[in-house]
Amino acid sequence: MSELKKALRAEILSQRRDMEESVRKEYDERIYNNLVKLDPVKKCGSFLVYASSPIEVDTRRFITAMLAEGKTVAVPKCVGKSMRFLEISSLSELVKSRFGVDEPADGREITAFDGTVCIVPALRFDRNGYRLGWGGGFYDRFLASYDGFSVGICYEQCCGDVPSNEYDLNVNTVITENGIYR
Repeated sequence: MSELKKALRAEILSQRRDMEESVRKEYDERIYNNLVKLDPVKKCGSFLVYASSPIEVDTRRFITAMLAEGKTVAVPKCVGKSMRFLEISSLSELVKSRFGVDEPADGREITAFDGTVCIVPALRFDRNGYRLGWGGGFYDRFLASYDGFSVGICYEQCCGDVPSNEYDLNVNTVITENGIYR
């Protein structure tokens, strides 16, 4: 299965790199609007959100909006083979990690996840919430014990079949520019 996942990752990365900037911005706007109207998001006070890279659905607008509303926002920091979620008060607190992604340099660690919403990255989601991640297993390990509400955000063109097995975990909801899938 790892060869299939490797080929899928390469195909999806190519699709994302080839997406026109104007299209990406339009889709990001629609995904943001779908995300903020989701009931668990509207009611939540604490969010676990990755800081998006240029080829991912934009999460930076969401982070900025939630901070402006006085909500708690924590961004993952990879430590060994696990993630710690550190609270931030501004995107300016993020630095490039060894993986080339933005993460907090420091901050108060969030350890109680009940009642939080976690925005989960992936290269691809299927409509049942199963994901094809980047291959590091960080979110798979985290989601195994996560007790909050999980949301996957993805471009519709990147939704489709995901190779999975009985150990894979799905997110509660997937959001694309075209809708919300539960």
